[in-house]
Amino acid sequence: MRACEHCGAENDDTRVYCTNCGSRLPERDPASPSESAGRTEPVSSSDVGISAPPLPAASFRPSKKPAKAAPSGNGTVVGFFLSSLFWLAVVSAMLAAVIQMVRSPDHIPAPVGINTSASHETFSTLEGLVESAKPASWTINSKAINQYLETTIEMKPVGFGDSSLRAQFQRAFLILRKGSLALCVEQKFLNTPFYFLLEIEPVSTESGLDAKPVGGAIGRLPIHPILLPSFHRFFQPTIAGLAQPLELLKKAKSAAITPDDATLQWPGTENSSRH
Repeated sequence: MRACEHCGAENDDTRVYCTNCGSRLPERDPASPSESAGRTEPVSSSDVGISAPPLPAASFRPSKKPAKAAPSGNGTVVGFFLSSLFWLAVVSAMLAAVIQMVRSPDHIPAPVGINTSASHETFSTLEGLVESAKPASWTINSKAINQYLETTIEMKPVGFGDSSLRAQFQRAFLILRKGSLALCVEQKFLNTPFYFLLEIEPVSTESGLDAKPVGGAIGRLPIHPILLPSFHRFFQPTIAGLAQPLELLKKAKSAAITPDDATLQWPGTENSSRH
């Protein structure tokens, strides 16, 4: 309690003005007994004669890592869209490749037909030119070349099981270009013609004429250069069937090719023996 300095009336410690006269009460002394009585001081165990149990030691609890947020719906939709777009591009590329394989290449000559006597004459002419003592030259058109190929080359069907699932060999022929030629094999699978082309460039060497594969295609689908050695093996049966004329052609010293014909030159046996 606090006494008013003007009228002496007792006032509660919480009052600021006297309840009797209204005068301002004096400031409280922080160390006054009245305030000390109202405080609660900690009690020592030695003062009361009892022993308090020890307080538990403070323990450290590591903070938990925040849980990863679940992927938002937008991220899932974008991922699905990109994945679908990727597979759509793959399927589209494969479909485009199949379409190009089925398409016929440009400048495919019509079949000439089998003519055994004409083919024998062509081969005999080739043999005579190679054995000629003097330098010789020979120009042969694409029709005579393809007639020889159609008459000479014969293949067995390749495949397994039902005959309808076998690739049926149709013919082998050449497409002459400027400075090069394409050896072509036509096969039919499920009544659909497929054309396999091997681009060849003649190369003159000291020992004679050589052939250098420079490209290939299935229909209008070009073969990558990395795959060309494996693709070249596909033509080995056809090349093996032309072993005799190819051996004679290798003895030529040069070859000039146009889209209409091919001109070959031999040095003659007299000049060859001198070397």
